[in-house]
Amino acid sequence: MSDTGPVTLPPNVRPISYDITLEPDLEAFTFLGAETIDVEVLEPTASVELNCIEIAIRSCRLTPEGAAAVAPKSTAFDEERETVVFEFDQEVPQGRASLAIEFSGELNDKLRGFYRSRYTDGEGRERYLATTQLEATDARRAFPCWDEPAVKASFKMTLVAPADLAAVSNMPVESERELPDGRRAVSFAESPIMSTYLLAFIVGDLSSIEQRADSGTLIRVWTTRGKEEQGRFALETSVRLLAYFNDYFGIPYPLPKLDHLAIPDFAAGAMENWGAITYRETALLVDPEQSSAGTRMIVAAIVSHEMAHMWFGDLVTMAWWNDLWLNESFASWVGDKAVDHLFPEWAVWTQFLVNDTNRGLSLDGLKSSHSIEQEVNNPAEIGQLFDAISYSKGATILRMLESFLGAETFRQGLNGYLSRHQYANARTQDLWDALGEASGQPVAAIMDTWVKQTGYPVLEAAVDRRQSHVELTLSQRRFVYEDILGQEETDETLWQVPVSVRTSDGGEQASTLMAGPTEKMRLSGGGSDDAWLKVNPDQTAFFRVKYQPEELERLTRPVESLELPSGDRLGILNDAYALARAGHAPATQFLTTAEAYKNETDAYVCAELSASLGGMSVLLWDEPFYPRFEAQARGIFRPIAQRSGWERKPDEGYLEALLRSTALGALGGCGDEETLREASSRFALYVEEPSKVHPDIRRVVLNLAAKAGGDDAYETMWGLRKKAELQEEQSRILQALCCFERADLLRETLRRSLTDDVRVHDTISVLTSVAGNRLGRDLAWEFVKDNWSELDRRYSDGGFGLMRLVGMVSSFTTPEMREDVERFFTDHPTPAAERTIRQSLERIRINIAWLERNRAELAAHFQPPPLDQVRGRL
Repeated sequence: MSDTGPVTLPPNVRPISYDITLEPDLEAFTFLGAETIDVEVLEPTASVELNCIEIAIRSCRLTPEGAAAVAPKSTAFDEERETVVFEFDQEVPQGRASLAIEFSGELNDKLRGFYRSRYTDGEGRERYLATTQLEATDARRAFPCWDEPAVKASFKMTLVAPADLAAVSNMPVESERELPDGRRAVSFAESPIMSTYLLAFIVGDLSSIEQRADSGTLIRVWTTRGKEEQGRFALETSVRLLAYFNDYFGIPYPLPKLDHLAIPDFAAGAMENWGAITYRETALLVDPEQSSAGTRMIVAAIVSHEMAHMWFGDLVTMAWWNDLWLNESFASWVGDKAVDHLFPEWAVWTQFLVNDTNRGLSLDGLKSSHSIEQEVNNPAEIGQLFDAISYSKGATILRMLESFLGAETFRQGLNGYLSRHQYANARTQDLWDALGEASGQPVAAIMDTWVKQTGYPVLEAAVDRRQSHVELTLSQRRFVYEDILGQEETDETLWQVPVSVRTSDGGEQASTLMAGPTEKMRLSGGGSDDAWLKVNPDQTAFFRVKYQPEELERLTRPVESLELPSGDRLGILNDAYALARAGHAPATQFLTTAEAYKNETDAYVCAELSASLGGMSVLLWDEPFYPRFEAQARGIFRPIAQRSGWERKPDEGYLEALLRSTALGALGGCGDEETLREASSRFALYVEEPSKVHPDIRRVVLNLAAKAGGDDAYETMWGLRKKAELQEEQSRILQALCCFERADLLRETLRRSLTDDVRVHDTISVLTSVAGNRLGRDLAWEFVKDNWSELDRRYSDGGFGLMRLVGMVSSFTTPEMREDVERFFTDHPTPAAERTIRQSLERIRINIAWLERNRAELAAHFQPPPLDQVRGRL
């Protein structure tokens, strides 16, 4: 990271309000802009510096209060700092002034700043709309501004567009006036003071449905014309979520309206623009007939996450990007809390373990991870913060802290924090202060060990069973996957760890705050042969647990019998896999543990089982015993899949449907011929009429039909994708096109990924999905190298997409592959993914070491039985 300090603007001039007019041209893909910025000159200056990049300045005038307007003697751009400096002949005096700028720019195709989105309308015509993505530092690509989160101001927007197009921004429309040539100027009410990255403006042939919440807030869902009813589920869910958040936070949503907009081309999942949230279509739209139950949950979760930002991020904003987690972690945690309240049947907190807790543990187990609070300076560094640490680790430690302090005390602390800092900015310490005041606990001292330190502990549990009680000794040290390298370093980092223990005969009966390297706990009972204990019940805390082999064996019994709650079963499995990956246990021990999950009935636990065995599968792709590994995996998944079957049961819920698709997908994925035949048969029905295959299993049917398919199936799928109107359906088919097991077909899919056949925001998903195919791993990497100039042009500014693209090499398993990756990125520097590149190289090192350590034992484990034993069984 840079040690030059943040690239920020001089503090001598600050904006008070912006009055901005923008006119996009959807044929030339350009825009004209004019703005008047009321500023406060805090000390006399002869220059004014603003953020500005990829914008042409047409004119500038500065008018000090009570004085005549003056033009700058020079206008200088600094591309490295992404600024423009206006130099004047004389000093501008302290006090109020206004800065009027006329400018122009390009409606780019890079999905950032003010950009164009291409789509096909209901009549088959190619259309475009203009939209924005300004987080983190791309407002400067749409208009010259002070593009820093702490430099808040109010905004009045006017959008000029053809009269037949809709215009949407953060605030309600205040006035409209007709202009010559069929144009219309739409002016919006002035916003509260807010950060530039939360501004939004959209122009296109959009239509909406609406509902007014009990609080009076107008809520709308906007789509391209003809898709309005696909926003009905999001609209109804949004109304319910608003009531929940108004009550939970104790501060009513402050804007008069809340819009949700489905954008055809969108880089991320969604963006929390205050009052005008933008989404990828698949993150907002639900077709009652064609969408799966899983889509409803995804949409509810994303809408909830973005609406939580209206308070955490929009009302109260982090002072600088090093505290990004204050936005993202809270939105992840409280967003899931709200969905759990609305849809308790979805078991959200078990899913949270898969989507957040385990994602955070996986990334934070790398030496090259980073702390939650992380110094960042330039835009490239800021973009790298949008990862599983800022989202998932942060969300998990908030859940951990809520559990430790108590839910109501925690809520009171959040209310104090939001009330104290509304319409302003805050830092992490401000949150700890508010929670400490509400609870009387030393929150800052506890939580600083989690947000200011990289990594997390593994607690080694030594169990001494007596006749009447159990002595449990816990020892903590940092967990790192690089322990597999056999070069364990002394790391004396300690965390203040909330620890609870659940036992077979006493329930969750003991808890403590572990502050030192060791902690002793005395638990009642535990002397019987079938007694067990589980540290970290329900996986509410952010650490791993290493049990003695005999204690792990005791835990596999209640796993098999399903006596343990699903969260505990999931946590035991994930820890067992991670400990094996880090060299703390042999790989065969993990496989033995996995065998205990044949009776699994929980969809999320099955998903974790699939992910863990799938992770090991990737490492063993090139080993001669790989077919026997697949056979063992089939043996684990077959009973689960057989119990689920292919047919939907009457009144089946979401979790039953998810279990079926997960189990069948896993079983077919490891080559079960009967499952592949059935999928191909159902694909034939789908080709006849898509409604003959239920949406809940379409993805599985398509993926497995592709795995077993050839030329005919391949061309048929491309044809079906072109005919599909629902983006969710297009995405399913595109995913399946990455599953064929023919090199020529995968090459063709890769080729098409950079054509108009695939949306810009879907290209990276195609590349990473092909890389996740045993036959496609090397093909995808070669394609990336061969086409790096175009990929770099599209995605080089960072974000989730670039990190996923670079991370695709993490599955490589040989020194030669590692050298190739290192050499390529040395020759092609990628600053916005510098940390992800280091993490990928670290993962490859770990893969190589893991194979070296486990190859011989796994080969013996999968050794075919002697021929005489086989004959004896025949």
